[in-house]
Amino acid sequence: MTLGIDIGGTTIKMGVIDEARGAVLAESSFVTPQTGAWNAASEIARHVRDLKSAYPEIDRMGVGVPGAMNRDRSLVRYPPNLLGWNEEPLKKYLEEALPEFKSIEVDNDAKVAALAEAKLGSGRGLSHFLLVTLGTGVGGAIYSTEGTFEGIYRGASGGAGEFGHTSIDFNGPKCNCGSRGCIEAYIGQQYLSDRAKKKLIDNPSIASSLRAEENELTPKIIAMAMNSGDAFAKSVFEEAGMLLGAALANAANLLDIHVFIIGGGVAEAGAVLFDQARATLHERVLANLRPIVEIRKAQFGNQAGMIGAMLLVTEANK
Repeated sequence: MTLGIDIGGTTIKMGVIDEARGAVLAESSFVTPQTGAWNAASEIARHVRDLKSAYPEIDRMGVGVPGAMNRDRSLVRYPPNLLGWNEEPLKKYLEEALPEFKSIEVDNDAKVAALAEAKLGSGRGLSHFLLVTLGTGVGGAIYSTEGTFEGIYRGASGGAGEFGHTSIDFNGPKCNCGSRGCIEAYIGQQYLSDRAKKKLIDNPSIASSLRAEENELTPKIIAMAMNSGDAFAKSVFEEAGMLLGAALANAANLLDIHVFIIGGGVAEAGAVLFDQARATLHERVLANLRPIVEIRKAQFGNQAGMIGAMLLVTEANK
């Protein structure tokens, strides 16, 4: 058994994973501290020890974290959705907080999710795909088998795959990364919710009453309204699908990748989002790619990060 940890901009999830089956035996979650990387590592250590009380034999841990990493994965670099983080030696922090662990491996969260889908999920048997995670941020990872290489493509400095920070409008809204018009600045959870809030002023929707009940408007609430037949809520996810499809077309044309695997919380909106993304993707890719591009839903959903983090450890310790 290995501990898999998925650090998100909003929530940290951790699970005890059966390595042989890729099954989550026990899991817990807590709010992501927004007070810097060392405090996040300390809070993770506290929750890890709670899980270890039931599974004392666990001494290996994999961690997925948002933000670009250097090639040896010792530094997390300026994650835009984690307050107080700059260039942070997260692996070192965790090793200091949990000295009893024999092995701690850290990688970008989308990259570990891609590893889960490649080895056990929707990417099995594929030689190339782009994984996109739709959560607090929008993450990406390129999986490739080319010649003798097989695995996550990392680029020159280790940060390849940042799909969420590719721009679809150079005059678009400001993104937390500092750029403008990033796809994340349209369909990341908070950005999507904020755009919907502004439009609610002029559009009657049951999402307004649901928002009042929960004291917040989230993609989950918008999806609930859509599933109750609300036209405005449906239009929110149709627009998100159109924007996603346009960004995927850019990636297809640039990278000659034919399969896109989509996961994360916003992806739970389902068919409306996926159907619109497929339609826009097919409209916008080069003609030679239209018959072969496809979008698949990630198999593991919100558990992909934990399962991929486990695989990160088993791959490192082969």
